[in-house]
Amino acid sequence: GEWNLQGLPTDDLSVQNGILTTRASRFPLMVDPQGQGLQWTRDKEMPNGLAETSSSDRSFRNVLEDCLAYGKPLLLSNVEEELDPVLDAVLDKAFVRKG
Repeated sequence: GEWNLQGLPTDDLSVQNGILTTRASRFPLMVDPQGQGLQWTRDKEMPNGLAETSSSDRSFRNVLEDCLAYGKPLLLSNVEEELDPVLDAVLDKAFVRKG
């Protein structure tokens, strides 16, 4: 289907992970040693204005704020065990929409 055209492998586990990633009530955290999920996410979300950064990037907070303000998807790569506290409210979906 469409996901396969976007680069998701066709095996059952990949399809199940795709379903969990797109239907979960929380934001997904992928452990992706082969990079297949990363590439699929990029291909799937690029038409939606995907932005990509890591918490060690200097522009991290600006990219995050831009994505939140304009409803764009954000791919945060190379996540460390300790997340930047600015992500707490985002991950808890505890933010207020204005406008």
